[in-house]
Amino acid sequence: MNAQALPAEVVGQARVLVVDDEPDIRELLKDMLELEGHSVETAEDGLQAQQMLSDKRFDLVITDLQMPRVDGMQLIQSIRALDPDLPVIVMTAYPSMRSVIDVMKCGAVDFLPKPFQMDNVLYTVRRTLKEHALRLENRRLLAEVNNKAVIERLNRELHSKVEELTKLNVIAEHLGRLMDTDQLFDQVVQLAAALTEGRRVSLMLFDRRQQHLRIRASVGISPDLMRDTAVRLGEGIAGKVAQTRMPNRVTSRQAVSLGPGLCHGDRYASGSWVSVPLLIGDELFGVLNVTEREGQSDFGPEDERVLMALAEKAAAKVENNALYESLYDNLLDTLRSLITTIEAKDPYTHQHSQRVTELALALGKGAGLSRDQMESLRFATTLHDIGKIGVQDSILGKKGRLSAPEYETIKAHPVIGDRIVEPLGLSDAERDIIRHHHERIDGRGYPDSLCGDEVSTLARIVAVADAFDAMTSTRPYREALSIEAAIDELTRCSGQQFDPDIVDLLVQGIRDGAIRIPTLEEREVLSTAMAV
Repeated sequence: MNAQALPAEVVGQARVLVVDDEPDIRELLKDMLELEGHSVETAEDGLQAQQMLSDKRFDLVITDLQMPRVDGMQLIQSIRALDPDLPVIVMTAYPSMRSVIDVMKCGAVDFLPKPFQMDNVLYTVRRTLKEHALRLENRRLLAEVNNKAVIERLNRELHSKVEELTKLNVIAEHLGRLMDTDQLFDQVVQLAAALTEGRRVSLMLFDRRQQHLRIRASVGISPDLMRDTAVRLGEGIAGKVAQTRMPNRVTSRQAVSLGPGLCHGDRYASGSWVSVPLLIGDELFGVLNVTEREGQSDFGPEDERVLMALAEKAAAKVENNALYESLYDNLLDTLRSLITTIEAKDPYTHQHSQRVTELALALGKGAGLSRDQMESLRFATTLHDIGKIGVQDSILGKKGRLSAPEYETIKAHPVIGDRIVEPLGLSDAERDIIRHHHERIDGRGYPDSLCGDEVSTLARIVAVADAFDAMTSTRPYREALSIEAAIDELTRCSGQQFDPDIVDLLVQGIRDGAIRIPTLEEREVLSTAMAV
């Protein structure tokens, strides 16, 4: 949102307490808010803040979550006991979904993710102070009217609705951090369950070819039901929502009259039910279903509105992720084309990057790398020689050993490669592979002469895979070594040039058949096929 949408003058001067164990953040917020005309005091942790709150009056508290002695959650609880109306804004870096939900349920009115932008901070403070002022004014007016009981009830309902929509807006914005589709779907069903108190939640995706819905993520539903459920368009509540693309809410009394086969066939009985569509543009993407509310009460209109808002945010995020993945795939295809261009300049390295990548992944699996590490290894190893695009063809294809100046030119390719990928947003681990796959354990490698643990595990893996493939490939100045000869050379250089553990993984993998090395004949057949 634009900070200009809420002018500063609508809230006036306020007394603000900023609580954070990082002095720079405290001073930054203090300076920013004082320029807005507010009176600002700071505390280094929750304990100091509690002492200040007991002695002074404040209109707003902005607090971090992770702090020594008394953390943000404990501080919010003490504030609620001291002054239930005092608004609290929470700030923290990379929060978990559970912590966001817990903080909002504890009583925080809004949420600021770190690192924060000045406009967003100012807008959130202005909005919070304005809403707080309106609540205080409403309370003063309520005391002056005769029909106090009725107005208080209406005010509680309005306040509850505002809180509900505010929480949904703050929490759903957390979905924007998720790029993994499975994680996104899991967070959607968890949010739906938490916000509506539904015991069973299912996110069903629409299979356009089969023309039916299947469960992709759920809460409170057995794996068997997830696997076996397929709902046709028009069948049950979910099928009708998919067909009409309109939300549908069913009370427990209506559910009894509808009988079995309500949504997931007759696999389990259900009470009150809410189903809402997920739409991308005008196209149906899926259906979000919530049923069996805790306490056996029916879902209300507010639950339907919350789920619709959540479904809209989830569908928008899916669309954004798909666009990002398409751009990412196009970028990867472009970089792979560059690698192909490089290898075409040197027929002796044809398919070298692909073979090194396959061998590195086998070694990474043996080393027990995480999923993220394996993805970084897969992506960056494909590009590890991209810097050779900046090396002259005469040097790459020279028939004979390189001169000292020519070898220095070749040694520049990791730096050139790092410069090529620098603007592309690769992770540090991925750039490290491209820049450091020719470093040595003894510090005699290039380009940065790293030593020992300064060389990352991923770069060490690629160094072994790269050297092994080079030795077992025919070069202009020598014939390919046999696998046994290459193993002997790796073993001889183990502990000096190469990581001994990685060398052992390669040797053991070849010995027991877990790693298969293509023969020269197989490589020639593949190269011929690729050329055709």
